Amino acid sequence: MDPITHGVIGLAISTFSGTTPSLDNPVAIGAAIGAMIPDSDVVIRLFSNEMTYLKHHRGWSHSLPALTLFSAAITLGLSVLMPGSLSFEVFFWTLMGALSHTVFDILNSYGAMLFKKKRKLNLLTLYDPFITLMAVYLIFSGEKSILEYGSVVLLFAAYLALRWKMKQTAQTHVSTAIAQQYEFKRVTILPSLKAFYKWDFVADTRSHHIVGKYNLFTRKLQIIARYYKKDSQHLGAFDNSNLGRYFRRFSPNIHLEVLEHDNHIELRAIDLRYYMKDTFLHHGTLFLDRNGEIMESYFHPYKQNKWIPVLEG
Repeated sequence: MDPITHGVIGLAISTFSGTTPSLDNPVAIGAAIGAMIPDSDVVIRLFSNEMTYLKHHRGWSHSLPALTLFSAAITLGLSVLMPGSLSFEVFFWTLMGALSHTVFDILNSYGAMLFKKKRKLNLLTLYDPFITLMAVYLIFSGEKSILEYGSVVLLFAAYLALRWKMKQTAQTHVSTAIAQQYEFKRVTILPSLKAFYKWDFVADTRSHHIVGKYNLFTRKLQIIARYYKKDSQHLGAFDNSNLGRYFRRFSPNIHLEVLEHDNHIELRAIDLRYYMKDTFLHHGTLFLDRNGEIMESYFHPYKQNKWIPVLEG
């Protein structure tokens, strides 16, 4: 989710305190800022490259210790700007706003690290209109009863259950379709980046990696890319490289291509999760000499013509 949407959700959560969202309400301001502050790890991008940024993004800054520290700092900052506002109530709702950021990142396909490891549930799209509508209702509907708050919580839980059921249905239909033509191993189902009723998938079969889209309304399956899994003695070199170790931590869905040239061997890695503008989002290239020894490697974030060298050896 973008920071603004996170902020709107944080503002909506502040209404559970019984206060009204306004510019002079430290609870509302704290919750909104708290919901946006975990993405402050974007400063890494200013002082380093995209590889370092992607390695750490949604990492420690989204963890419970960091959220607690951020919330304490925001509470203290508000007490300076708004004398008399220093209280546990402001800290608590600021923390709830910050916690909502990590929870919603875990619910989508990017994931986040609340404790020691990054987790993701692949349930929500990056922008979910239903979640936004619920947040807007909480912000602008005025004073609410306990029954109304309880109804919103139950509605949110029901929506997550519906999303889980939609994902399970997509997984069943995609698995069945792929298994009719290939020796099926597993499939990863991801919420579409464009529409809540569409799902992306990455199927792993004995012979191919297959990437596609599934429309839950029309029950149509569209194949976007089909990659043959070519056996090669050089594939192990990828896992032994720093680029390979980075990619394995970075993505669970990787396809490797081996290109043999006269004086070197080229291994191309493709992150199969995100397909945008007729290409996949992230790539990597590892060069070996004819003896299979690592020469150099590069990471290509967002664009294939962006070459970030990876330190090997």
